[in-house]
Amino acid sequence: MSMQITSLTKSYGVDLILENITMNISDNEKVGLIGANGAGKTTLLRIISGELGYDSGSIYTPKDSTIGFLKQNAIEDSPNTMWEEVMSIFADVTSLEKEMRQLELKMSDESLSESEHSAVLDAYSKASAMFESKGGFEIQTRIKTVLGGMGFDSFDVKNTKVRTLSGGEKTKFAFAKLLLKNPEVLLLDEPTNHLDFKTMQWLESYLKSYKGMIIAVSHDRYFLDSLCDTIYEIERNRATKYPGNYSAYLDTKQKNYEIALKHYEAQQEDIKKLEDYVARNKARASTAKMAKSKQKALNRVELLEKPVLMNKACSFEFEFEYPSYKDVIICENMKLNVNSGGILKTIAEGIDIDIKRGEKVAVIGANGVGKSTLLKTLVGINTTYEGSFEFGRNVELSFYDQEQKLLHEDSTVLDEIWNRFPRMDESQVRTLLGTVLFTDEDVYKKVSKLSGGERARLMMLVIMMEKSNTLLLDEPTNHLDLSSKEALDTAVRDFEGTVILVSHDRYFLNKTVDRILELTPTGITSYTGNYNDYLEYRNSNAQEEAQRELKPVLSGAEEYEQQKRRQANIKNLTKKIAAAEEKISETEKRLDDLQAQIADAGSDYGKVSELYETSEKCEKELDDLYELWNTLSIELESCQ
Repeated sequence: MSMQITSLTKSYGVDLILENITMNISDNEKVGLIGANGAGKTTLLRIISGELGYDSGSIYTPKDSTIGFLKQNAIEDSPNTMWEEVMSIFADVTSLEKEMRQLELKMSDESLSESEHSAVLDAYSKASAMFESKGGFEIQTRIKTVLGGMGFDSFDVKNTKVRTLSGGEKTKFAFAKLLLKNPEVLLLDEPTNHLDFKTMQWLESYLKSYKGMIIAVSHDRYFLDSLCDTIYEIERNRATKYPGNYSAYLDTKQKNYEIALKHYEAQQEDIKKLEDYVARNKARASTAKMAKSKQKALNRVELLEKPVLMNKACSFEFEFEYPSYKDVIICENMKLNVNSGGILKTIAEGIDIDIKRGEKVAVIGANGVGKSTLLKTLVGINTTYEGSFEFGRNVELSFYDQEQKLLHEDSTVLDEIWNRFPRMDESQVRTLLGTVLFTDEDVYKKVSKLSGGERARLMMLVIMMEKSNTLLLDEPTNHLDLSSKEALDTAVRDFEGTVILVSHDRYFLNKTVDRILELTPTGITSYTGNYNDYLEYRNSNAQEEAQRELKPVLSGAEEYEQQKRRQANIKNLTKKIAAAEEKISETEKRLDDLQAQIADAGSDYGKVSELYETSEKCEKELDDLYELWNTLSIELESCQ
């Protein structure tokens, strides 16, 4: 089964949105669809789903395949209970089950003749086979797995009405229903919105093994890295395919840009030489003929466009005027409270924190545990706390509020900056606004009329201009497009001051932080490293704990059998490692040969591109082999 999109074009009036989009998606392929805000990603999903028409081109989906579409802010609203809603998905299967129960009653009727009894048995056999083929015996398990994975394990699903769920819970429930429907084609528009870390981790694992094709629009780079084996980027109305996940896309795009730039620069150099020759020789009788020939050659040159690396992105850079002392923030036995209907409610307590100069620290934890409240407490916005905290000497704070409430709604973009920094002249302010993509008439927009992404960029500029040595950032990547997120990654990582941030962007956490603080209602735990280091530590601890709890007391015979299995496993793993090492050696040699061929190809752009694509596949194969070798080695080490 595969989906083929050929030369698809879509316009809204005179505005061209998609042009000549061609995609070929195989069965079980997991595709990430990326591009700047407004590039047409959601429009393409709506067209594939059949919700929206298109101007020209074609879309082929396999006959009888079903398409499921999760919209960005899908809301499931119903007077039914959660259980009634999920069971309605399996109405045809439950009717078969009822039929089977009725046939079972008939089979127990002793008054039936032999032929009647045989007919009932035959009908029951058919119904049972159909029930099994439709997954009837696994329905309860599937429902429990999906609802539990989506965070509803503690809900009384048989009695909870869907309409009583919160907005975020309704969106998650709509997603859970879509997964239970199990369509052959799954279209997902920002699927990780409203999900906590635990649910996102479960979802990625579930979707990796999903039997069907997935096309996902997402700004969650960790999700794109974890799930996708192909990336399509929509840029300037066209779609470009990049094999591999998001990180592979970044590498390939950078390398393609470098190759294209070299060819462009080489062509420009050749053109300049030809033009100089013509200019110098066209007036001379002895060389005029050659100059004319060179001019004809010049006229025939098919000009290459100057390559652009990526969509226009923000330029972020954080600096400070003077450093703080070594101790930046010390919190002792803090208790965070929030006002709930006039009553103070404790959401987290026992918080002890010690942050030093230059650290990049992330605060993570379940939704509602108080991560944003902690940052607001440190900057003085929230005063309903107990315990104590203090800042070290020379600490200067800047706070990025995810809701951007620190902006002045009635100001224009230009005045928002100018009023804060009145000594600057207008041209200086405009230049700075240009670095975060406010140009021309954009600077006269009212703050109240800005989009989420525009507000985020404006607030980030304010922080850049404050030049504080300590940044407190609450969900700074929200609303930013992928290219702007990449710019923010670099800016935070390169900042020499201190950063304390709250973020659900796991890719951002991996790129920027060197310590994780996990906040719970009963305290805070520190983990050295980035998000992957934290995850590895938590998973290994959970496995060790499970093994300790489940480890049985073995008899002598059982221990002997276990030892035999262990030795056999060691032998098998040793063979696999040797085979992997042999393949690694062969692949490395093949890669060396390809790189030599690329070097020899010189300015033959077509050949270089073809060799480069083969080289990329070879590198991917080599990476997979290294990963396999590493996995087998770890497994062998655990057996010995």
